[in-house]
Amino acid sequence: MGQGFQHERQSVWLLSRLVAKKMLEQKSGRIINITTVGAEKAELGMAAYGCSKAALKMLTRCMAREWAQYGINVNAVGPGLTRTDFSKPIWSNPEVAKHVAMAIPKGRLAEPEEIVGAVLFLASDAAGFITGQSIYVDGGTLTT
Repeated sequence: MGQGFQHERQSVWLLSRLVAKKMLEQKSGRIINITTVGAEKAELGMAAYGCSKAALKMLTRCMAREWAQYGINVNAVGPGLTRTDFSKPIWSNPEVAKHVAMAIPKGRLAEPEEIVGAVLFLASDAAGFITGQSIYVDGGTLTT
C-alpha cells in the first residue's frame, strides 16, 4: 500500500490526539475528518487511496466512540469528485470530464464551496448529537 497509506492514517491519529487533549480540558470539541466516496466505492487503480480513506472512516468512528463521553464529536465529510487541483487531470480534459460527469447522478463535479456546508454543519451546535458519522457530499455517486 505504500507510505502514503501509513502517513495519512498516522498523521490524522496523531493530530487528533493532540487537539483532543485541549478538548478534554474543555469537555467539548469537534473533529471533522475529510474522507471520500472512495471509502465506500471501489474504483479501478485506486486501491491504496480507497483503503486509506476507508481506514480514515473507521478511525473516525473509533475516535467518536472513545471520546463521546468527554463531549468530543468526531465525524467525517466525504466529497465526491470535486473540481480541485487534485482532480484537474479529469476536469481539464473536456472529453474525460463529460464521461465522468455521466456517472454522477447530478451530472457534474462538485465545486469546493459545496463541500463547506457539511463541514460547517458538523462544526455547529445543530450537530451536537451527531458523532461517528460520515456525510457524503457526492451528487448521488453512492446511489449508483
